[in-house]
Amino acid sequence: MPVGTWSQLLLSSERFTALYTELPRLEHLVLRSVHLSPYGSAVTLRVEFPRFPDLAPPDWTEAGCDRFEAQIEFMAVGEDLRMRGVPAGTVVDVEFGPLVRTPERRIRIAVSGPEFSLHFTAHALKVGRLNAYRSDDADPYTARRWFESPVDRRRHQVLPPTTAKAFYE
Repeated sequence: MPVGTWSQLLLSSERFTALYTELPRLEHLVLRSVHLSPYGSAVTLRVEFPRFPDLAPPDWTEAGCDRFEAQIEFMAVGEDLRMRGVPAGTVVDVEFGPLVRTPERRIRIAVSGPEFSLHFTAHALKVGRLNAYRSDDADPYTARRWFESPVDRRRHQVLPPTTAKAFYE
């Protein structure tokens, strides 16, 4: 499956797709974290997109935000997951391989960058936890965030630690 068609696998991601006139390719993403769900077969990548949304909310542009981050959750991940390296802000590409023949539709996923790789099969994906920040903030891990979700906006000024179950699961 070509990278340009990854939107065909998206579920319940209308808020994300509404931010772009044309969805970005999943290339040159800054990988901030990888979360393996202990409650089900899901893998969540927290990534910074290389292109700021064309249709960003007014409060993001008024605040001077120029960086966009989101979580990409892959659902119904197979038992074939293999990960090598540490996702410490490395730049990665997400590639979609051929369909795998199983009772449910599965697609091969490869996340790769310098000194990091992650391979698995999944059924679908969704994008959530949309947020923006300013690149002139010293550290992207502690930078002030503007969240798209009203609930996240009320609860968070910065990203919660990766151990915060309510945010990452």
